Amino acid sequence: MTTTTFQETVYPRLACLFISIFIFSGCVSNESDYISTDSTINVPEDELQGINIVAPTLGRDVDKSSTFDILNESGNNSTLLIWVSTQCRGCHLWTEMIRECFENGTIPQETNVVTVHRYPSFENFEDVNQTYGNISSQFYSPWPVITPQNDAVAWNADSQTPSNTTIISAFNTPSTPTLQILNSGGEIIWQSKTYNPNFEVIEKILVEIA
Repeated sequence: MTTTTFQETVYPRLACLFISIFIFSGCVSNESDYISTDSTINVPEDELQGINIVAPTLGRDVDKSSTFDILNESGNNSTLLIWVSTQCRGCHLWTEMIRECFENGTIPQETNVVTVHRYPSFENFEDVNQTYGNISSQFYSPWPVITPQNDAVAWNADSQTPSNTTIISAFNTPSTPTLQILNSGGEIIWQSKTYNPNFEVIEKILVEIA
């Protein structure tokens, strides 16, 4: 009978655990991190006075086109952004709850909502499409889903041109899930990093986006 040493059994498992935590640090959290709270918004210290995202979509009818311009499509109204990954349970639950709020009339049908894929370096287009774009998926998103590349830059809301600041930096380095409200001038006026969905946050969204 072969004797397995402590190092042979435990060290490989620890290595896998550390790698997983590093890659999905925005998705994996302890129960103590699931506290409902609004988080501080850091305004980028650069030339941007207003920010925007122009990025590829999943290419469905609800995405409106192959490239989506958030401010241009906003109708001069605020937009709720949902930053997601494919393996994030909180992202799945928030998507379900917001979709249900549309279906039952809690959130008005004319409200702008856009899902933004956060981790293109680790999750491919097909994963995103299968999770959030497939109408048979439990986490189907019946609103635009955009898929910017990891090094994609934010656009200047005033000049409507690309900036030198990455989207991730301009949008306050969001973890997943993060909910943000971007007003028609390209300002983040509210955000929450609440992991588990609750109606208190929905009520705040309705106040801020009105």
